[in-house]
Amino acid sequence: MSAKAQRTTESLHRRLRRQADEARISALRELSQCSGLPVAELRWIGRQATLRVFAAQTTIVTERMPSDFLYIVLRGTVTASLHDRVGREASLGTLRSGDVFGEGPLFGTHFGSATLVSQSPCHLLQIPLERITLDAHQLTSFFAMLRTLYRQRLVQATLLRVPFLALLSGEERNSVAEQLLVRDVRRGEYVVRRGNRPNGLHLIETGQFVVEQDGHVVSHLDAGDFFGATALMTNETAFGDIRAVTPCQILTMPTLQFLGLLERHPEMAEYISTSIQERSTYGARIEIVGDALVSHGVRRGERVLVRDVERCPPDCRLCVEGCATRHGTARIQLGGVRTETLEIVDSCRQCRVGAECVEVCPKHAIQWSGSVLTVTDACDGCGLCVPACPYGAITVEPAVRSMLTTLQQRVQTIPILSLVVNKPALRANKCDFCVSHTDMACVSRCPIGALRIEDVEKLFPY
Repeated sequence: MSAKAQRTTESLHRRLRRQADEARISALRELSQCSGLPVAELRWIGRQATLRVFAAQTTIVTERMPSDFLYIVLRGTVTASLHDRVGREASLGTLRSGDVFGEGPLFGTHFGSATLVSQSPCHLLQIPLERITLDAHQLTSFFAMLRTLYRQRLVQATLLRVPFLALLSGEERNSVAEQLLVRDVRRGEYVVRRGNRPNGLHLIETGQFVVEQDGHVVSHLDAGDFFGATALMTNETAFGDIRAVTPCQILTMPTLQFLGLLERHPEMAEYISTSIQERSTYGARIEIVGDALVSHGVRRGERVLVRDVERCPPDCRLCVEGCATRHGTARIQLGGVRTETLEIVDSCRQCRVGAECVEVCPKHAIQWSGSVLTVTDACDGCGLCVPACPYGAITVEPAVRSMLTTLQQRVQTIPILSLVVNKPALRANKCDFCVSHTDMACVSRCPIGALRIEDVEKLFPY
């Protein structure tokens, strides 16, 4: 091809691309959430987005399983729902043309999103969240819009996850949301002190708290829980201390607003009293292990590895050996917190909020893979995560060790056949439920099936 013909072809390609960009920009401007965005950002969205078509009644995003994509609705309707603390399904409403969803993981290491289902055949634009994160510096307006949307939805989701507030109509919830005061709480900070009067009803938006009496943990509080209601309803002082275990964000409903809500909905008072009584009864039942649950961080994650101690022979360590064989060193240890019949195996807690290892890592090498925290290839073995973990769940090992078989490790002891350099690279080592394998080494190695994964909320519902 001659130089002139090549220039003509390139010119044609540029013109066609401009025309395609203009068509996409024009279409995006018709969508409510995108109409006010700058042209450059609309062009970026148009180039990065992939058109996806979903049949009616297709689940697009599943609650508590963060998606890797942002979606913009072009055509059709999508319903959003989630479950409150007692497992009852609550509706977040219907999304239509121009609405956006899936932004949650952009603003947190772990986001308990809603379930989104197409109610009719839907045309959606799909954009990888990773791409948005990489180009955030050039998407100022788009990113700000997503952050605002995220805040609004997080408040609504928090209200819906509190069972007695989920009973309100959408209009009433919106009215409540407008009057809520948002507050960030530091790790270890006390929000309520025993003997003091609370300044309102506190709703936990993100993070985890514990209720303490005389220095002992009597209850745990997670996202969707509330506190301060009893003292406000009885006009008495708080019966215990409320301490943040992780960085938290709470929503406070002023006292007068809360009392007015009870006056308009007297059935709520009975529901609140029942809920608090159930929490108190449960706290008394586990009082012996309450402090241990906090000190061992059992409530920090969503799932834990448990061992049936009644079935497991007392001296058996096949599960630990299986873990060490696969990963070079054992990532789990027996002898953790005991319940009535189960032992919580000591391993990485997969802390869903405020993970200390994530906060301290200078390379951002510990990241979520689905619902599991994993060590990525960005790890340089600096070791800062080891002392940062409150539970001793991380070690630093030679990077090649996990890739060597037992035979290869033995061969390394013969100097003339050394497979590694004298100073091997290091890498953080922690349990990730063997996410890169088809099975869990410890579970597969157990000949009697005494190990299994359990949901934390199933084991400790309050």
